This record gives sequence, structure tokens and C-alpha cells, in this order.
Amino acid sequence: MNQPLRLERPQPLTELAFQRIREAIVVGEFRLGEQLSEAQLAQRMGISKTPVREALLRLKLEGLVEIHPQRGTFIFTLEPEQVGQLLRFRAMLETSALRESAATDKDRLVSDMAERVAQMVEAERRSDLPALARIDMDFHWQFFTHCRNEYLRSGYELIRYQLSALRHRSPIANAVDSHQVLVEAVSSGSVDRACEMLNEHIFENEPRYRLACGA
Repeated sequence: MNQPLRLERPQPLTELAFQRIREAIVVGEFRLGEQLSEAQLAQRMGISKTPVREALLRLKLEGLVEIHPQRGTFIFTLEPEQVGQLLRFRAMLETSALRESAATDKDRLVSDMAERVAQMVEAERRSDLPALARIDMDFHWQFFTHCRNEYLRSGYELIRYQLSALRHRSPIANAVDSHQVLVEAVSSGSVDRACEMLNEHIFENEPRYRLACGA
């Protein structure tokens, strides 16, 4: 029997530009607050300005760039008050998602959290700070992966990449320990305690995030 020959369509240039620029912003290839040039980005990627312009509009929706008419496009940055607002919003979303995901399938949640901690151990052993930042973000994303509340996930998507960009610019020294205690608390059924520790963990980042933003 002849099987259909399916052709993999190439990704549109806008999607490729979007992914590449987002990655560059997150990992720190650009400074927070730095102005971006559509022409220079297009030249660096070997494409026209149109997909770059469309990619930047999508990145604006993720909070990674700010577009000001007559002035240009800039990498996001946050004032001290905005850092506090971001972390309060994050804490509300993550603690709610942790409670719901623990109630839905605690064993699977714990397994996936523990897997990320094991990855952190290896990244710390290699002193691989970029990998550590990615794994850290993925650890917290597990609360939403196992949460059935799509509104919580959608809310977190609004700040997910801003948080990731800040993480890459403000690495922490005790990533393994601070996440392992969360695994142990959820595993033992102490979800209230886990949420308390998660809340403390989130707000411990405030000085580092302010410093990353130059505040």
C-alpha cells in the first residue's frame, strides 16, 4: 500500500524571526532598554524588514519589546515598582497553579519537578548558567503543565518570557536547594507549606531583578 508522501512545510520567515529574536532577548544578547533597528535585525538574519516588523509586533504582546511611534522599538525594562507588580502577579499565578496541579495529579507533578532538579544538579556541576536559567523556568512551568485551568496558563504566558529574560540576567547560587525543598513539600502532601516557600522564593528575586533592570 502506497503511503502518502507528506512534505514538511518550511516555517514562515516571520515565525523564524520571532523565535530567533525572542531567544536573543531572553538569553541576553541585547541589553534591557536597548533600541532595536529593524534594518539591522533584517540584515543580520538575511531577510527583509517585513517579517522582522511582524515578529516585533508579536514580541510586544509577550512584553519583550516596547514599540513607541516616532521613537522606535526597545527591549523591555522595568521600573522598581513594576518589578514588584510583576512578582506579585507571578506569585498569585504560581501558587494557584501549584495547588490545582497538586490536586489533579500530585505524583506526576512531583516526578516532573524532581526531574528538573536533577537537571539543575548537572547544570550546576558544569557551571552552565544559561542552562540553569532555562531549567529553572521549566521547573516553574510544570505547575501550569499539570494544571487544568487554562486561564492560569494564559495569564502566565503574559509574563513568562519577561521572567525568563530576567532569570538569565540574574542567576542564583542555590537553585538546587531552593527547588528541592519544594519537591519534598509537595511530595509529602504539605501543599500549603510548599506555597509559602514558593512565595518566599519568588520575592527573594526582587533585588536581583531590580539590579538587572538597572534600578
